[in-house]
Amino acid sequence: MKDKSTDRITRIVGLAPEADDGHVRMTEGERFRIWMGSETTHAALSDWCERIVATLKREGRGMEELTEAEFVELVTRLNDAESP
Repeated sequence: MKDKSTDRITRIVGLAPEADDGHVRMTEGERFRIWMGSETTHAALSDWCERIVATLKREGRGMEELTEAEFVELVTRLNDAESP
């Protein structure tokens, strides 16, 4: 059985299948890669990933230090901060 305490997030991979305009979009950033998607979806996912990386840098942490639970908490915190 896998020890959950050793699981770590090392990279975000995003795949958005809805790209009806024929463009193939690929973006690679620090600790993330995104493929496909509409222009809007692709840009939103790229921005989301960049905010995660920037937040971790401000906190002096690396993505590889996060457990799955900490990653979910970070994403929830960023999403809550965006909500009206």
